[in-house]
Amino acid sequence: MQTGQGTKNLNQGVVECAARRGVSTSGANSTGAQQTITGSISKYTAEAHRALIALRCAVNKRPFHSVADPLYIEEVKLLRPDVQVPSPRTVSRDINTIYCEASKNVKIYFSVRFIVKTALLWLIIVAGTCRLNSPCHRRVVSTFCLLVPWDCCCLV
Repeated sequence: MQTGQGTKNLNQGVVECAARRGVSTSGANSTGAQQTITGSISKYTAEAHRALIALRCAVNKRPFHSVADPLYIEEVKLLRPDVQVPSPRTVSRDINTIYCEASKNVKIYFSVRFIVKTALLWLIIVAGTCRLNSPCHRRVVSTFCLLVPWDCCCLV
């Protein structure tokens, strides 16, 4: 065997082994992906894994320390050996971050609802003082249509 063919033989062996297993060794599907027995692609990312763990703990009311369970770690390592399972402290910080960021959106949602309801109350009071089909009444109705987007009409 010649020295220059060592890498070539190794690469050829990898290609032959992958062909026997039915796994692709080239192309965009193989980069950063784990192929299953059926040849489907699993795009694993550490961020998605952390998000799933945080959601599982929050939705199912599981303790943060459930990720430190040796059997859980063994299960994850069985599915993907190179995975680093986040610590309970990381899971706690992730859930806290999700809560803080989501609460900003909830605050904005309810402040908009409050403003819309206040504007509607003012319009109802003003409309009550106007005669039907008067210029005042038409102004109130046109203001109502401008203030309230159609998807917010359910807030009334």
